[in-house]
Amino acid sequence: MAPRLSPAFRLVVSALLVVVLLAGCTVPEAAPSAVARPPVLVAIGASDAVGVGASDPSRHGWVPQLHQKLPVGTRLVNLGISGARIADALAQELPVAVDVSPDYVVIWIAVNDLIAGTPLPAYERDLDLLLGELSTRTSARLFIANIPNLGALPAAAGLDQRQVAAVVAEWNTVIARVATEHGATVVDLAAGWQELADNPGYLSADGFHPSDEGYRRIADLFWVAMDAAGVPGRP
Repeated sequence: MAPRLSPAFRLVVSALLVVVLLAGCTVPEAAPSAVARPPVLVAIGASDAVGVGASDPSRHGWVPQLHQKLPVGTRLVNLGISGARIADALAQELPVAVDVSPDYVVIWIAVNDLIAGTPLPAYERDLDLLLGELSTRTSARLFIANIPNLGALPAAAGLDQRQVAAVVAEWNTVIARVATEHGATVVDLAAGWQELADNPGYLSADGFHPSDEGYRRIADLFWVAMDAAGVPGRP
């Protein structure tokens, strides 16, 4: 005959069984959440990206002024090189841009090529390479500026204005076509900076590079395009 278990003993056994079952069903600790990486803004360009003509290039060039419109903590990598052409951007700026895994790349690299006589087909080929590499080797949103009304510059005084306008329009057509092929957004300086002739304060003393105010206007035009594309800005 099996021994009878007292109610107290049964209660202790039941409690022990519950403890054993709970021990076998413990919920694993949640993995620590990953720290969000701050956004990275890369600028590819020439002396304008450097800020030549500004009173303080590190603060008043269009690149740092645009950077100030992005959320606090956004990292800026300004790769601008004075005198750079599209071939220089390919050789020297592109590799660094790819390496830093950018979220946004802003590009203005055309004026030096036009002035120096780079053949337009060669420029188009190199621009295609530049945007192609950026679009396939990074996940960045690309924003590229076209060429504004160079005929309004004091440095262009004496030139045939209609001829200058025709050449600029031809180059801008190429920039738009290549940008579209690679999903880049065109920042239309040609249309948005027509007030240049009516605002001599947009130019620095050299009559070619922008002033602080001119760079502010360029930064504003870049930001209009970026904001329309859904890029988050500073609150």
